[in-house]
Amino acid sequence: MATVPGVSSEQVRDRVAGRMERQRRVLDREDPPSTRFVVDEVSLYRLVGSPEIMAAQMRHMLKAAALPNVTLQVIPLIAHAANASGLVITDSAAYCEHMAGGYAFTDPVIVSSLAGRFDALRDECYRASESRAMLERMHEQWETGASPRIPTLPAGSA
Repeated sequence: MATVPGVSSEQVRDRVAGRMERQRRVLDREDPPSTRFVVDEVSLYRLVGSPEIMAAQMRHMLKAAALPNVTLQVIPLIAHAANASGLVITDSAAYCEHMAGGYAFTDPVIVSSLAGRFDALRDECYRASESRAMLERMHEQWETGASPRIPTLPAGSA
């Protein structure tokens, strides 16, 4: 959020606070809904803020992934339909967010289509246990203060 040209530190603070409040309202309910999160693997390597902030983010995701109603999976470094947008889906609505803003969809056909895309995306993910192990490794790497390198495959092996 801080990388958007012309954004003030107050705007960033308010946007982060809003996202954290929305997350709290969902995950900290007395009877929270079952939730599934997909995290792009590249985001685990991209330095945002400082190594300390990245380590804290990994801890936060591990804490969320440990909740009984949460499934968190990492999608590997592959091309996929969600590259261009963030996505939140409920039983009756979907919210897509991108660089210029976001839009809520309530048309059942669109919501169903987006839910299908999310299911297809999850099919490409690492298992939840593999994803947690990856988050633990990334947390350890960020804790050292060094920025981890993205693993790359030799040419022609993909």
